[in-house]
Amino acid sequence: MVEHTKTDRRRALGEQTRQRLLEATRVLVAERGEDAVTLRDITQAASANVAAASYHFGSLAALRRAAIEQAIETLIDSQIEGFRALDDDAGLEQIAAAFAQPLIAAYTNPECAEQASLRIMARVAPDPPPELEKWITATIARADAELFPRLRRALPGVTDEDLQFRVQAVAGIIQHLVNGRMRVDMYDKSASELERLLIPVITGVLTAGGHNPASRPRSKPVRRSSARA
Repeated sequence: MVEHTKTDRRRALGEQTRQRLLEATRVLVAERGEDAVTLRDITQAASANVAAASYHFGSLAALRRAAIEQAIETLIDSQIEGFRALDDDAGLEQIAAAFAQPLIAAYTNPECAEQASLRIMARVAPDPPPELEKWITATIARADAELFPRLRRALPGVTDEDLQFRVQAVAGIIQHLVNGRMRVDMYDKSASELERLLIPVITGVLTAGGHNPASRPRSKPVRRSSARA
């Protein structure tokens, strides 16, 4: 029993070290880019040693990839959860909220690792490196599988090509925000302020002049949601 407890404790400590390494890598990659981060940088930031990084990940490249995948997957999973929480007759405003809220939560989160996840997604997802391209395509496709059926119901008669264009336009707006290219200062905005500003814009882009969202029944606002940049 004592030996079993010691094994469990070592396993728990090992997992804590692994997560510290991933978190430190996310923050550093978001700040500097993948090629400017060394293993020494990561282990110092994570209060770990090179042996631990090698044990858990094998190489610097594997650690960086794991951190990038974790960052993107966390946001996509939140997006999927938000879409699944919507009613079948959800209007465009609710869909827009499901798309934006996880991104807004990450953007306004004081924890560096959460903001870093969003910055990584905004940089990597639009133009992924070759080794991540298939993975990112498949991961985003999981969110699209939840998003597009809801958009089709909210926008009957709009072609899939048009829906794809509108979703890409929304992604561009969010990427512009995350990359700090807005001409207005957004960094001091609270989550509720950003929602007030951003969700109507996303709703308008999804509508694109071809549909009046007020013509459909409205479900109650959804407070949990989504992500993609």
